[in-house]
Amino acid sequence: MVSPHAEDDSAGVDVVILTALPLEEQAVVRALGDCSAHPWRGRTLRIGRVDGLRVLVFPMNGMGNVGSAETATRVIGVWNPAHLLVVGIAGGARRAGDGPQLGDVLVADQVVGHELGKARPDGVERRYEVYRPDPRLLAAAHGLAPRDWALEAAVPRPDGETGRVIPRALFGPVFAGEKVLADEATLEGLRSHWPKAVGAEMEGLGVAVASHRGGPGFLMAKAVSDFADTAKDDDWQPYAAETAARFAVAVLRNASLQARPERPQALPTTVPVLFPGPVKVQVCRRLHDDWEEVADLFDVPRHHRARFRPGNEPRDLWEWLEAREKLATLPDLLAGIGRDDLVRIMRPPTP
Repeated sequence: MVSPHAEDDSAGVDVVILTALPLEEQAVVRALGDCSAHPWRGRTLRIGRVDGLRVLVFPMNGMGNVGSAETATRVIGVWNPAHLLVVGIAGGARRAGDGPQLGDVLVADQVVGHELGKARPDGVERRYEVYRPDPRLLAAAHGLAPRDWALEAAVPRPDGETGRVIPRALFGPVFAGEKVLADEATLEGLRSHWPKAVGAEMEGLGVAVASHRGGPGFLMAKAVSDFADTAKDDDWQPYAAETAARFAVAVLRNASLQARPERPQALPTTVPVLFPGPVKVQVCRRLHDDWEEVADLFDVPRHHRARFRPGNEPRDLWEWLEAREKLATLPDLLAGIGRDDLVRIMRPPTP
């Protein structure tokens, strides 16, 4: 359910769930329940709540790790969520015994990038790039029982009532590359180095890299819609997206995460506040003695501060905040350090 009425955004965003396909986004919105719609840069985003956490659903509008890295970096720069999840569908890795089945959720305990390598006369020597998820989110995922999520799916299984109908969560390495795999031999070749791998997908590495650099806790949960072989089709995609979404929301509930409304970079999803040029000039002229304290409050990385021009640090800091749509929260932080004179410039009293 999506409400057309935006709720108060002053608390910011605690969690962002990234999806690559429209059916994945729709499944997450269903799993969250009562979401509100928010216009943002010509798009409509959805925000729901999970035990007090504000959860933003952000569609990546495409597949691939390059695009997912760019999107995750942008999301971190604008909202600075405490937690970042990538949720959707994946290819399962067939294996003897009780391996993944269609509809099962794959939880990556390692995201393994497999595209890097060295070309040799006898073939490609792969150089794997590995990232691990947030330990707290991973522990919460391990702690879930099927009754916590598997029976809530609102999409029917394509195979009706035949075989095992209760999806499971499987944990292990998940490959992340740039190509859709439709060749079982390719996946088996990768598994020769990673025998415990449970599947393959195309966005987890980009999000993991951005999270590693940007700070939020990361987790990937994707459900099996095919086996990355020549028999792959789209029949199971809606159900797999549904089970992954239900599992991800259950993880957030089970993790007992605390909302942090004081996070200075967690911003509203509404149109950012714009300040006219004269306001910028006055604030920057008067901020020289306190710009470093403001930068500390906004967690401006040291390597970004190093690019600020000597003598022009307040202006460069303003433009850093403006590029990341953080100026809306600047008056509150200025008030917190006793610069009410600057607050009055940015928020003149109403007549």
